[in-house]
Amino acid sequence: MGDVENVSGDEWHYRLISEVIADYFFVLDIGPGEDLKVSWASDNLLQETGRKHGEILTLDAWKAIIHPEDMPGLLNLIYQMQTSLEKGTFECRSFHKDGHERWVRIFARHKKGPDGKPSQIIGAVREITEQKKTEQLLHDSEKKYRKLHSSMTDAFCSVNMKGEMQDFNESYRSMLGYSEDELLKLTYIDLTPEKWHVMEARIVEEEILPNGSSGIYEKEYRRKDGKIIPVELRTFLIRDEAGNPSAMWAIVRDISERKLSEEKLKAALDEKETLLREIHHRVKNNLQTVITLIQMRSPEIRDEVSLRIISELQEQIRTIAIIYQELFQSEKLSKVPMQPYFELLTSYLVKTFHKGNHLKVQVNCKDTILDAKWAMLCGLIVNELVTNALKYAFPEGFTGNQLISVHLKDDSETYTLTVADTGAGMPVALDIQNPSSTGLQLVNLWGKQQLNGKLGLTISNGTVITVTFKISDPA
Repeated sequence: MGDVENVSGDEWHYRLISEVIADYFFVLDIGPGEDLKVSWASDNLLQETGRKHGEILTLDAWKAIIHPEDMPGLLNLIYQMQTSLEKGTFECRSFHKDGHERWVRIFARHKKGPDGKPSQIIGAVREITEQKKTEQLLHDSEKKYRKLHSSMTDAFCSVNMKGEMQDFNESYRSMLGYSEDELLKLTYIDLTPEKWHVMEARIVEEEILPNGSSGIYEKEYRRKDGKIIPVELRTFLIRDEAGNPSAMWAIVRDISERKLSEEKLKAALDEKETLLREIHHRVKNNLQTVITLIQMRSPEIRDEVSLRIISELQEQIRTIAIIYQELFQSEKLSKVPMQPYFELLTSYLVKTFHKGNHLKVQVNCKDTILDAKWAMLCGLIVNELVTNALKYAFPEGFTGNQLISVHLKDDSETYTLTVADTGAGMPVALDIQNPSSTGLQLVNLWGKQQLNGKLGLTISNGTVITVTFKISDPA
């Protein structure tokens, strides 16, 4: 190449530029018949290709440097610059002599000779390998995104902070029935019936902006054909580099079929609820009919023992009838609120077995609700124990406080049913676990065997009987 003092003025300028700029340079001379020859190449270009000047003099020699797939494009550019094109740009892959491949961008411009025709092509070469890698990564990422974007069965949309559509997938467009151009002219507010505007604005202000996303919520969209469709969606916030809100994107799902199924299910449940209420009502009426029949025939019974048994059976049937009355009136058809149930039950018992005016009955099981099968067993126990207290706890001449209390305590999964009185008390020798009386034998049957509970008895200033049981299916 020679020292600077021994080169031409043009070459000196080329060499000076190549020493202060990182790009690589070359000069192609256009000879007679448009033959081309590399008349000059910067030192850094020779270093980057791993070749000597003599190895790059002809375009034919460049076939070992430029990737075979890119060589036709480069030759086409050079040809155009020989004829009409003043300047051009071309990207290609090049090979170092050791086989290492890299990407370069070639900037070229022709220089005219005295005859006004191109006499030289002056080129600058810039390595863009890292840039190409980055572009490829972005391309791959974009490809994956687009594949996911287009294959999603759920609808996707993205809007700016004004609500204007920026992006959406085919599922979203198809769901709403608009063309792409039409959607890009709309906002999500345009697509949403007015009754949802306040709610959705509140979600943006109170959830999306402070938290970065919303919970899943439901609203409606208005399709292009005017049809209103229910949807559920979750919205996420996008921030710019400065941390300011720049966009929102959402996954949207059409829930029309689900809503239709819910409506059908609700209609079926309403029908079954109506039927079940009618069944409860009829069972209660039938039991009441049985009670009435017993009352009508009772005067015919002369035997006191038989009459007492019939009377007790009548009250036990009433206890069951009250359950069905409560179920008929209850919001939940299989659950019994125990406070009104016990209040109604004890009021019937007091009217039947107590003629005085000084007795008080307290029921304390507020907010306790039991399944009907447990409630009925508890009712039968209360019926028996309160009946016994009314008959025997306050004998004629008793001067103390006359109080009967019914308490059902809910302690997680364990319940304690307590029936207490302030009366004269039971015999001290009474064995509550193995009683001799028919009434307490029934309490044992219902409490121990069917509720799988434990019975307790305390005799002090009256009588206290407890049944403690856990929630389980009765036998």
